[in-house]
Amino acid sequence: MGKHYIPQYLLRGFTYEGKLFVFDKVNARWFSSQPKSVANEADLWPDEIETYITETVEEPARLAIERLRQKQDLTEQDRLSLARYIAYLWKRVPAGRERFRNSLPEVAEKIRSDLNSRLASEEQRLKANAYIDKIIAEPPPGLWHDSMKTQFRRDVAGTIANMSWKILHTERPDFLTSDNPVFFFSSDGLGRLTSELTLPLASRAALVGSHIAEGALRHMSATPSQVREINRRTVTNATRFVFSEVMEPWLTPFVQKVHTPIRGSLVRDR
Repeated sequence: MGKHYIPQYLLRGFTYEGKLFVFDKVNARWFSSQPKSVANEADLWPDEIETYITETVEEPARLAIERLRQKQDLTEQDRLSLARYIAYLWKRVPAGRERFRNSLPEVAEKIRSDLNSRLASEEQRLKANAYIDKIIAEPPPGLWHDSMKTQFRRDVAGTIANMSWKILHTERPDFLTSDNPVFFFSSDGLGRLTSELTLPLASRAALVGSHIAEGALRHMSATPSQVREINRRTVTNATRFVFSEVMEPWLTPFVQKVHTPIRGSLVRDR
């Protein structure tokens, strides 16, 4: 079994009697599985990274997730732990790895500019530039691995923690999740007044973060339109896999459709 980029505990919120349904976008098919068998890769990262993430990110947030699933309040520490968990979840998935790789050229050019201005000899500059060119052409896996142990700047998890959190609940297992479940519009980021973050927490609960009322937490019943939009964002964000507790007729056409997530607040009018 490989290392999980989606924590098994999170996936268990989308299971019935230990099983969940998985849609493979590449092969356009559903299959039944279980959390231990999906959302993992054999050589995702070294064992020490797995231990670090489990002990410092996943375990501190587990109680917070369970409390929200059960419509309970959070302590300040719960909120901070879950905010850090969400930030890491965005970073650790295959899409996060690809974002990291895509960001390397820009970061490398800034380093190149700084080195060229500080290195004294032409020979030193040539060696540094050759090394940077090699990193850009063939990024070592260790760079992404090392980023897993790099503390997020305080403003990243802090911005998430300071958002107004609305937890939308349903009576039925309506929410889907995916292999890239943290959604926000990249053009807005997380810090603007128009920013909105969504994360399905279970098949009957989803978190919506916004800047309507900073630091607030409210449990609410989800409307059908809210469920559809969160699922639309989840499916659109999926790299390859979508996960569901149930298998119903509407699911196949929904996950195969090319969606355009709707900009605008899911909770502003409530």
